[in-house]
Amino acid sequence: MDSTLYQVNAQSAPGDPRMAPLYALAVSAGAPADLARKIRAGLLLVAALLVASGLIFWVAANWQAQSHWFKLGLIEGTLALSVLAACLWPRLRLAALFCATLVLGGLLAYVGQTYQTGADAWQLFAAWAALALIWVALAGSDLLWSVWVLIAAAAIVFWTGKLDLWQVLVADRDSFAQLMLRLGLWLALALVPLLVYCVPALRVRGGMGWWSQRLALGGALAAWSAIATVQLFDDVTRQTVAAFALSAALVAGSLLVSLFSRFRDFICTCLATVAANVLVLSLIARWIFEWHETEALLAFAVIVMVCLGISVKALITAQHYLHAQQRDHQEVL
Repeated sequence: MDSTLYQVNAQSAPGDPRMAPLYALAVSAGAPADLARKIRAGLLLVAALLVASGLIFWVAANWQAQSHWFKLGLIEGTLALSVLAACLWPRLRLAALFCATLVLGGLLAYVGQTYQTGADAWQLFAAWAALALIWVALAGSDLLWSVWVLIAAAAIVFWTGKLDLWQVLVADRDSFAQLMLRLGLWLALALVPLLVYCVPALRVRGGMGWWSQRLALGGALAAWSAIATVQLFDDVTRQTVAAFALSAALVAGSLLVSLFSRFRDFICTCLATVAANVLVLSLIARWIFEWHETEALLAFAVIVMVCLGISVKALITAQHYLHAQQRDHQEVL
């Protein structure tokens, strides 16, 4: 036993009720009771990833050596076996559906490459998300929802058609309707984990799917910040002002939901704080660099440091607040 525990015991008052749980923790085996289960589940997920990626890489490496029907049958057979394993063996369900989700993407890519359907990349990812939604919704797994969120986010990104910095900053600007649609699509993606929690039949085991929520909100915040920043440095029109104001409202709403709603989460609060800093600093930079003086860069650097200090202080306060809320909730339960 650590000598520090003896010192704590000697300094505490006789009969201190905190010593009993401390002693129980000190003499415990040290390994969580469900450690073996978690390791087994992790190894199954790694195996599923290796099977799916190995199949896709093998098909790509033997593209000319094997016949079309053999490759198609191999991919479809692996997909069918994965779904069948998920139905027959509950312990393998998560890993099998994870493998099925990845193989489904490979199947759609293979069909699109072989038959030259002419579909755009975003249509591939949209079809992938739509088909995988069947078992993702029924499985009730935060991992599968996280994968689904990434697929749906990729579909939205490819739909915009702006995949490099040149296209974002220099290419033709979107119309107001396109901007509103982009903002709405990212908002819809950010709301998916919340809607899943609100529907009992779709709810993730354990309650809220936090990692899928963080991924969805993080992607939405990044998109809103990018849209607002690009519009801010464009010519000032009603469209740019409206897009920036709406993006700022969405970021502010995300911050409030992450702090004060039933879906409060510290990581989501940090993501929203970063997005808010991007908007504030972009607005300040737009104003400062109009001076066309060398002192503008120094002034902007000072403002960045001030914003960083304020954000860190605010996040520490938010962390204490969230811990207090969680402790009060546990006491009520």
